[in-house]
Amino acid sequence: MLKWIDYIWFVGESFHVREKSPGDGTALLMGCWYLDAALPLLTFLHRVAGGWWFYLAAVPVVLLVPFVFCRFRYTVKRRDEIFARFRHKHMGRRLLAIGAVIAGICCLEAFLMLHFGFWELGSRF
Repeated sequence: MLKWIDYIWFVGESFHVREKSPGDGTALLMGCWYLDAALPLLTFLHRVAGGWWFYLAAVPVVLLVPFVFCRFRYTVKRRDEIFARFRHKHMGRRLLAIGAVIAGICCLEAFLMLHFGFWELGSRF
């Protein structure tokens, strides 16, 4: 599992270094986490323990997970090992593919949560 996470980080970081783009590997992992893991996790946890107190306690923890993970996982030594392990070709295509997969998973999760009733469309008064 960590190999895939390292690869996603590598693609974002490599594209950032090569093209001088504003996003880096940490930003790409944060996008993956927020859209594909934190969104359904918060939805399911809200069903178990809902209310404002839940959000005051859970949301800061869920938002800080990618920052803490990247801070401890991607040290200078590990960064050099990861860059030596993976190839540096066609980073734009790989970044586009990763973005498409992230968006696809997010759309699938949203559809399933609407379908199974975790989310509802419309407004309540």
